[in-house]
Amino acid sequence: MFFPRLRNQAKWAFVFLIFVFGGGFIFLGVGSGGLDIGQLLRDAFGNSGGSGTSVSEAQKEVQQRPFNPVARRDLANALEKKGRIDEAIGSWTEYVRLRPKDVAALRHLGQLELGQADRFFREAQLASLAQSDAGVGSAFRPSQSGKFSQALGQDPIAQALSTKAGTQLQEASIKYQTAATRAVGTYKAIVKLRPTDQQALFSLAQAADTLRQTAVAVSAYKRLLKFQLDPSTAAQIRERIKTLQQTAQTPGG
Repeated sequence: MFFPRLRNQAKWAFVFLIFVFGGGFIFLGVGSGGLDIGQLLRDAFGNSGGSGTSVSEAQKEVQQRPFNPVARRDLANALEKKGRIDEAIGSWTEYVRLRPKDVAALRHLGQLELGQADRFFREAQLASLAQSDAGVGSAFRPSQSGKFSQALGQDPIAQALSTKAGTQLQEASIKYQTAATRAVGTYKAIVKLRPTDQQALFSLAQAADTLRQTAVAVSAYKRLLKFQLDPSTAAQIRERIKTLQQTAQTPGG
């Protein structure tokens, strides 16, 4: 695999994608020439520069010129450099509304949205674990049917912790679904601009696959099969399509 050789050279945006897609399969970059690693690196690094504009200066510029795409991009870059990723995503979204054909910006926005979705997914996992842990104490309490248990009542602390974790789980799940939908939508926009771009289709397929949007992933993978791929790559795509379709038909899949 070529990803381990690139990890020490890539910046955080590309490293994140490595980990996100590490659980999938990266077959299009092997033998087919479908995944242009050089281009991905350029995309990851392409927005790291800038004029050094502060967030306050960029915000002031946007207030003065709200429909100026350069002002929106400068604000997005300034926010991103400060680690204010959620706000940066909002600014990049406004920028691509003004410049809907800027594929490089769309790719960068997609990367940020994938990172956001991954963060919300991990928050949901932690909340789910916390909710489960809150009920552990009940295993050491008398049976609910016993008189002693009824007199003792329910553990108020465990009840409060479980309720809090349940609320956090619901909020994180909603945020994850929203971020996932937006990320896939961004990659769809790229494919719409470049319908014959094999890399764009692969990115959409992998994003949808990673974010559990099976129907979109299967559709993108099927479109990839229309390209002249080497037999090994095509076979792996067909196998992945089959796996996704079987998972979708399985209850709870």
